[in-house]
Amino acid sequence: MANHNTDYSKIEPSHFFGSPEEKTKFNWFAFELASEIDRAVPNQLKRYLSTKGYTKKMFNKSCITLAVLLQEVVLKKLRNEIPDMEISYTAVERAFPRLNDATINRLLDCTGKAWDNLLSICVSCPSACVSNKDAYCAMFDDKTYD
Repeated sequence: MANHNTDYSKIEPSHFFGSPEEKTKFNWFAFELASEIDRAVPNQLKRYLSTKGYTKKMFNKSCITLAVLLQEVVLKKLRNEIPDMEISYTAVERAFPRLNDATINRLLDCTGKAWDNLLSICVSCPSACVSNKDAYCAMFDDKTYD
């Protein structure tokens, strides 16, 4: 993934690859998921998170971390290691450390909504980012995402 000097003032495709070989559809899926998590968290909760030290940059980095963690769950589902895709409390807690249970649960709900929103789009998307997970994703080279 991207280096530690990366600007996290907004979630960008460049956060999901560190080399041209990592410009895969599956990493694009993670970018879309992180962006969807950001959209699913209401501003009121974001304001509360800011009082807990989650600046916009920290919040974005946590959304990116959570999306990458959820890629592992998707892979387990694809390998038939788990019966259903599930977003765990533990994954949200790892991405957003040092928060109380109630806040983690609220973020878990937001992540579930983000997941549902993304999948509702994926159903009709011709890219098939999960099915074609290892394929090169030209969208990483599209300058409109810069």
